[in-house]
Amino acid sequence: MKTYRPVRAVLSEVHRLLTSKAPAHSSPLEDVADVLSDARHYTWVGIYLTFDSKTTQNLAGGEELTRFASPDSCAKMLFSMKMAAREIGVLAVETHHEFGFGRDDRVMLENVAEELARFLSGPGKYLARRARDAQRRVESVPARGPQSEKARATSAAVGEW
Repeated sequence: MKTYRPVRAVLSEVHRLLTSKAPAHSSPLEDVADVLSDARHYTWVGIYLTFDSKTTQNLAGGEELTRFASPDSCAKMLFSMKMAAREIGVLAVETHHEFGFGRDDRVMLENVAEELARFLSGPGKYLARRARDAQRRVESVPARGPQSEKARATSAAVGEW
């Protein structure tokens, strides 16, 4: 059941998930996406790794970044996950509520994006490495049939973590 939680509680839970030493039963990134969705009533949350200006890899959320423009959503936001000047990925969030993002939501999601960038550059580097390796394998395989490069990249990463 979704329970609306205050910003501090959400940030504390995200920090706990990303710094926990206990073995996770699922990806910490999936857990963060679930916490954000449940605690703040967001319709959808996606976490993406960026390889270059044209290529992204879904790390949590289950959809391609192009899905972000859902016609059912009333409000959408993207937050860049950066370490120094290097973009690591993107945090994408949608809600069905008109004017669904207030100032508190924007500040909280910016903080979550920073926390995710630190995680993916440090303890969660293994997730980024797996996604990059999957992307390289896909790029090295010749195209078979009409399937697009992006579709192969997405399907190659499914189920790897």
